[in-house]
Amino acid sequence: MIRTAAAVRSPSEHLAAPVFYDGLDLPNGLEFRFPSPMRGAAKFLIREIFHRSRYCRPGFEIRPDDTVIDIGANMGLFSLWAAPQAEHGRVIAIEPTSTLETLEHNARLNLLSHVESVQAAIGRDGETIELEHYPGFNIVTHQRGWRPAGITRALVRLLYGRPGVEPVRVAAPCISLARLMDERDVDEVNFLKIDCEGAEYTMLRDLPTRHWNRIERIAMEFHELHPGHRHQELVAMLRKHGFQVAIRKPWFDYYCMKFGEIWAWR
Repeated sequence: MIRTAAAVRSPSEHLAAPVFYDGLDLPNGLEFRFPSPMRGAAKFLIREIFHRSRYCRPGFEIRPDDTVIDIGANMGLFSLWAAPQAEHGRVIAIEPTSTLETLEHNARLNLLSHVESVQAAIGRDGETIELEHYPGFNIVTHQRGWRPAGITRALVRLLYGRPGVEPVRVAAPCISLARLMDERDVDEVNFLKIDCEGAEYTMLRDLPTRHWNRIERIAMEFHELHPGHRHQELVAMLRKHGFQVAIRKPWFDYYCMKFGEIWAWR
């Protein structure tokens, strides 16, 4: 089945919440409601973001007036972590699949009027790409033709899905990071979070210098799901544009599951 993602959507547009909602209270006091099949993925992300402090690093604290961009927002748990910290700023969440409806529902539920959403894939303007996501554990959505490590697929299906279930195909329109910044009147990105399963390469290759100069800090999960994906290229681009860079590659994550972390700051 192929589903086409909607175009860029304003947070003020009304969206009907999915019929069946489960719920968890977040450690920062927000309520989090979600469709029941997402419970395994929700608990995993809450553990990573809130309990294991995945995005906490000295020098990367989110300030009250910061503008935060969340690329690969999924159901919005990073955005819900960031929003109370950037209480006088903005949080702009980008996600190509209908999973974004969960973030929009929770932003309304928690009265987070400074959280904005864009349903699109980050890529080249005007293109449409085909994505694959995995039923029951939709946090490894990736472009069709790219393959997560075998151990990743096995864990997803054994722990959170059903063995033998094939990925769902989703067609998504693309928006470039530069266009997003310009259309949303973003003069400075104080914290850019990137977790988009390999799309980070095209996104950063195509970013004009004038937009690079408007970014202060980046917390990125890099992936090597295609022969042309090498994190050394990302590091070189970041350093070329004036960033200091730290790389984290735990042995199991990098050599068995093809991902790691890059932190960049000015």
